[in-house]
Amino acid sequence: MIFKITLQTICVCFLLTMASCKNKTTETENSFIDGLTEVPESEWGTFGSELDTVKFFDRDGTELSEEQTEIYFSGGAKPKLYTDEKGILKLGFLAAPTEEEKKLMEEMRAQFRAQEAKLQDAVGKPAIAFDLLDYDGNRITSESLKGKVTVVNFWFKECKPCIQEMPELNELVSTLKTNQNVQFLAFSLTEKDQLPSFFKKHTFDYRIIPNSQSYAAENGITGYPTNMIIDQQGNIAFLKTGFIPGIADQIKEEIEALL
Repeated sequence: MIFKITLQTICVCFLLTMASCKNKTTETENSFIDGLTEVPESEWGTFGSELDTVKFFDRDGTELSEEQTEIYFSGGAKPKLYTDEKGILKLGFLAAPTEEEKKLMEEMRAQFRAQEAKLQDAVGKPAIAFDLLDYDGNRITSESLKGKVTVVNFWFKECKPCIQEMPELNELVSTLKTNQNVQFLAFSLTEKDQLPSFFKKHTFDYRIIPNSQSYAAENGITGYPTNMIIDQQGNIAFLKTGFIPGIADQIKEEIEALL
């Protein structure tokens, strides 16, 4: 759970500051990672639930307690992940955050708080109008949403936290699939021609609307994933940015309150 929260921070950081967030921690000279392969940050999201149970070690190969791991993460330390020859996630390496990492984390948190506060100003106000084509080429407009609760997700294919929350969101869609008063839309920054290869590996059961960069910008979305709920009158009822474990439960509660 701690590591998932860290992934949320990394994703929002990248889109707010365009920082690479690279780990500059000194390499360990010990042998506890011999024979293991470091996982590129771009592939972290592929491990899914394995991230909940990964064990972290310090430079000396000593396993860190959950409390110590949380202290390092909250301070801004960047982890390294390692797999064995079969590609199975074995362990993570984590050291105390450097002063540079601490400073970057504080900057990220401040920017995230400011952005979230700005987004919350939109709650209770009409959602911005749109007229777009979905993944199948069908036209969809904001006017056509009126009368139903509309659950919205902003994402892009390289966003690992976006991918991580998809199974949870898919379960929500499955739970409410017989309710004709609820609809699910996913505005993707990704171009349509880049999505077929993505959907060969991943499933997202929302109605996909590609090429949505302009609409995301109009809504002031800079952190991903962002989840939104639009009520039956076309007003924004809920808005949250970043990967949040249990987000589907929050969305479901909001939906039930509107129905």
